[in-house]
Amino acid sequence: MRLPILVAVLLMMSTNLSAGCEQLAVDTSRGTVRDTASGLTWSRCLLGQSSSRCLGEGASLSWIDAINKARAVESGGVSNWRLPKIEELVKLYSIGPACLAAAFPGIGSSVAWSASANLDYATAAWTFDLVKGVAVVNAMDSRLQILLVANPN
Repeated sequence: MRLPILVAVLLMMSTNLSAGCEQLAVDTSRGTVRDTASGLTWSRCLLGQSSSRCLGEGASLSWIDAINKARAVESGGVSNWRLPKIEELVKLYSIGPACLAAAFPGIGSSVAWSASANLDYATAAWTFDLVKGVAVVNAMDSRLQILLVANPN
């Protein structure tokens, strides 16, 4: 899928979603955020951040290392963590930047990996700027941060 087509699809998806912050159920004791609309559970902190305030920079890994690390994580009572698809990151962002900043205190100026490879470039994958709400293609050997997601049980 070419970038302009994907961006157009992502923009259409985000304009159809207008939920309030109540859509995000934060569990500070487990370090998770549940999106009540999608049923997805998100890690409240970037992988590698600590405490309920998500302190620190978070781990920066290549795409393949991020995929493998995500599969190995067990935290917050969740054992099926994975990297999110680019569409899932777009839907999360569409809830609203202010809601995300409140629910995910450590995202700062983070660009996070998605599980979505770029079909036009064999060595690139989609990433998402969690502050600007922009999907970007990055080389798979770039070192970026990780926001984990899990499917409903």
